[in-house]
Amino acid sequence: MEKLSINKDGMNTQIPVVFMDSENSKGNILGESYHDGVSQIYSDIVDWINDYFKENDTFSLNFGLGYFNTPSSKGIYNILKCLKEWTDQNKLVSIFWYVSENDDDLLEDIEDLSDDVDIHISTIMTDKKSQIAS
Repeated sequence: MEKLSINKDGMNTQIPVVFMDSENSKGNILGESYHDGVSQIYSDIVDWINDYFKENDTFSLNFGLGYFNTPSSKGIYNILKCLKEWTDQNKLVSIFWYVSENDDDLLEDIEDLSDDVDIHISTIMTDKKSQIAS
């Protein structure tokens, strides 16, 4: 299965850096997400996840998004909903969200997404927005 890589160099600061790696059963979504046309990116991620789980049973997704707009939150919701549907089919999914210290607004947004989809998201406080487990 092909890896999914979007905005690898991070040159476009309006869209997240995305890397989905089937060999290591993990993915990263990092940076910020506020471009008007970002919905296609999230749709591509959902498609990749669905293809991935046709042949695999476990996946870990790391978010390092420090800011996202309303269209992006809809895309993130769709990713989480997709993952929830796979957990309902006995697939093992771990979701981690790295949050800058004192970012209460982001913590509230994450909690809302978690509650809306009914899926657990582990938050990890960090002093660096983009620091995530690789």
